Amino acid sequence: MQKFSLLIFILVFISCKKQNETGGGAANNNGTANQLIASTVTPSATNPQIASYNNPHYVYLDTRVSPKNKLFIFLPGTSGFPSVYTLIAKKAASLGYHSIGLMYPNGSEIYVASGSNSDNTSFGRCRQEIFDGSDQSAALNINPDNSIKGRLTKLLEYLRSQNPNQNWGQYLINGQVDWSKIIIAGHSQGGGHALYISKKVSVHKAIAFASIDWNAFLGQSASWIFDTGATPVPKLYSFNSINDQIFSYTNVQTQLNDLGLPGNPVSIDNNPSPYQNSHRLITSATPAISILVPDHNLICLDQYIPKTQNGNVIPSIDSAWTYLLNNE
Repeated sequence: MQKFSLLIFILVFISCKKQNETGGGAANNNGTANQLIASTVTPSATNPQIASYNNPHYVYLDTRVSPKNKLFIFLPGTSGFPSVYTLIAKKAASLGYHSIGLMYPNGSEIYVASGSNSDNTSFGRCRQEIFDGSDQSAALNINPDNSIKGRLTKLLEYLRSQNPNQNWGQYLINGQVDWSKIIIAGHSQGGGHALYISKKVSVHKAIAFASIDWNAFLGQSASWIFDTGATPVPKLYSFNSINDQIFSYTNVQTQLNDLGLPGNPVSIDNNPSPYQNSHRLITSATPAISILVPDHNLICLDQYIPKTQNGNVIPSIDSAWTYLLNNE
């Protein structure tokens, strides 16, 4: 799995200082100016038991729009950080979602252990340990405090305490995450976690960006792909570049068939939203930069996303993001 060693990202912002991007000056119910509230929270600030993978969570709330009372969680790809996935997280906030880029243990161990393993349960066991911290694989050493579930729970508790007027507490019930209010999404490894989590708990929606769990030794999808999920399949979505340098387009479509995702692959490049109501979006857009694995990254990684001359996300990708987030 040498390809995954390329996914070490260089844009790292570790400040925990709150940053506000003000809007047009109107007032919200708290008497303050409506704005995009952007903040960072170091994981160890929410739980002292967290010592590694401690790059900041990124948190967004846009008070200029009506709240949807749903939470968008974005999980970075292998060795990535929330700091390099800000555009998709801000997009979710602009549509009325509470939005979080969540830092979690996202090393390459899952692929080293599972990518060419005669035991086709390895991917699923690794993902379970990363999700809830239960001891599932000798390749990992993740406890509940450091798991995705543990980190998200502590972050929501922290945000509820620090910002009581922002209503982060609605995503907790009796100290547990209310998954029914959550859109879980992610890139590459993170997208696999999003789909895996949707198998284990009933989420509002799951979106995988450039993601697949393919066992090269066996030439097939990981075993968990075939498991019956807690989330109905019509709530699952996928977005991929047909030129992805990490995951074969043919294997991706085979796996989406195995998952049962509705619709045929529909290109966002020459089809308008709602893309024939397909849950399988594809693109052949040209990345903004060409280093490392550009087509794998172009659909959601800040530097790689194609931009207009004004520096905005190109309309076709922006429209696809809106569809993925809002389509019901």
